[in-house]
Amino acid sequence: METSSGSSDNSMSSSASSGPSVENLMLSVANLSLTEGRTDTKNHRCFSPRNCLLAANGGSLQGIQETRINRLPRYQAGFANSTLVPPPLFPGTIWGSNSLGDDGWDLHGSRLQSGARSYVPILNSPSGTSVVDKGASSAGNTGLSDYSVVRNQEKLNNVRNFICLLQGDRFVNYCLDKEGSRTLHGLLSLRDPEITRQICKKVLDLSSRGIPIFIELMLNQHGWHVVSELIDSLNHQQLRLITYEITKDLSIFITLTFHTHGSNLIKKVIRILRRSHLISFVTNNLCAAFLLIMTNRIGSYVVSECLNHLRAEDNKALYEAAITWCLDLAIDHEGSIALIRVINTIQGLQRYRLLNMLSRNAVFLSQDPEGNYVIQKVISLNIPLFTQNVCHLLIGHYETISLQKGGSHIVEKCLDTEWKSRIIENFLSNTNTLLRVAKDEFGNYVIQKALKVTKKSGSPLYHKLLSRLKPHLSILQSGYGRNVFNLITGGQSVKKV
Repeated sequence: METSSGSSDNSMSSSASSGPSVENLMLSVANLSLTEGRTDTKNHRCFSPRNCLLAANGGSLQGIQETRINRLPRYQAGFANSTLVPPPLFPGTIWGSNSLGDDGWDLHGSRLQSGARSYVPILNSPSGTSVVDKGASSAGNTGLSDYSVVRNQEKLNNVRNFICLLQGDRFVNYCLDKEGSRTLHGLLSLRDPEITRQICKKVLDLSSRGIPIFIELMLNQHGWHVVSELIDSLNHQQLRLITYEITKDLSIFITLTFHTHGSNLIKKVIRILRRSHLISFVTNNLCAAFLLIMTNRIGSYVVSECLNHLRAEDNKALYEAAITWCLDLAIDHEGSIALIRVINTIQGLQRYRLLNMLSRNAVFLSQDPEGNYVIQKVISLNIPLFTQNVCHLLIGHYETISLQKGGSHIVEKCLDTEWKSRIIENFLSNTNTLLRVAKDEFGNYVIQKALKVTKKSGSPLYHKLLSRLKPHLSILQSGYGRNVFNLITGGQSVKKV
């Protein structure tokens, strides 16, 4: 509760006898002073929680005088440029402390302990009653007195006035400061419509540098927390404005998706808008810069957020973009990873079109350092039509592919399919080819796989492979061929003839 400057000392003395109160302790918002929009708790010793606590317990704050400017206190502590401090407001709900004061608010401690009792105000309730956190005992709990409700509403009005004083760069700097960000985050968590409206309006303004303030906040380690809590507080109309501002400039949108904090906030917007027509603002931008975003590690997860949370009709345009750019994505490191995530979620006719496009380009993709992983994924789906496409198109290329790291994995996967006989016959058609693959760093794993699958199935091709390889065991006894040699002989050495 506000007091006149002439009675401030008496107020402190009386509070000391009745225990700590919100007004005297000056916790949370009241401990933060403004110097060019930044919080400062170091330079002004008289504003520290420790000194305020001493004053509440009968100590004195030397040299402090209180005046009123626009109904807000202005404390002068012996230095020329005094600073504005916002009034105290519900420290228990802002910082999560766990000790109750005289007026029913948490005052001491750092975190609300499990099972501890804390009171949360219902600011819009006509009766102004309080509620008790889940898990707390209801015995002995009483609502706030009418006097407390009046005081708390007065504090709320003062905080609203304080936020009005945060203009332009002062507001930006306050958000970018650790303690300032924490304060605004706490105030937004009160879900007061007027506080939300004021902060939303400031976020949508331009800074003195001509940059939208929300961009500076979304890309900052402290500022993004303010925007995150703001998004949770917005009504539908305000959320529409924020969504429009984020998406109206494609280059800005791309910058945000590439940044860790910015992408996290966009993903949050996606989750909130998943049942709203406003989601088209986001998906349209993602489609417009699909290849660029999908080939960025951070940005690709924004698209994945849509695929995992939106309805099929909302993702239709994104899947069309994936089909259009699938070959370009497949040969890019980040793009191939993102494309595999698309394969995991796409359904229906679009799934058929995507897998058909990839399998039809199996020869090209199988020999690419990144594309081979996409073809491995297609084979692992065990869809006969597309597996047949891959195995058939690779005939005549198995030797070349087997000598490559990624390609050898593809051939091994093909040998696990029902088309393995045609692949093995392709190797048996030329003994020199068979030996070259068997001695290769990567190819020897392909021949080992061929021997294992034919032996397990009892195929006559197993004996054909042995008849071609045994005359050349002395050659296979050294180098990478030794793996094939050991598989055939059980590790026994063979004398050269």
